Amino acid sequence: MPTIITNPDVITTTCGKQLDLSTTELVIERSNSLFSYNIHKLKSGEYVICEKFYANPFNNRYILLNDDQIELLKSL
Repeated sequence: MPTIITNPDVITTTCGKQLDLSTTELVIERSNSLFSYNIHKLKSGEYVICEKFYANPFNNRYILLNDDQIELLKSL
């Protein structure tokens, strides 16, 4: 039986793009006992918001944003 090795740094965003978080710059890191909320900057200039829920990892979300979307969020 073959061994399946998964890389926890490789994620799939909500838009279906696969990314390796080990090649990104961690910009913001926040966590509490329920979840963590991190923002990573890609070499392309885009950002990934990573929401990881400890109790139910099936609810984890990875949202890819570009510079225009980040600027829009800053004005909210």
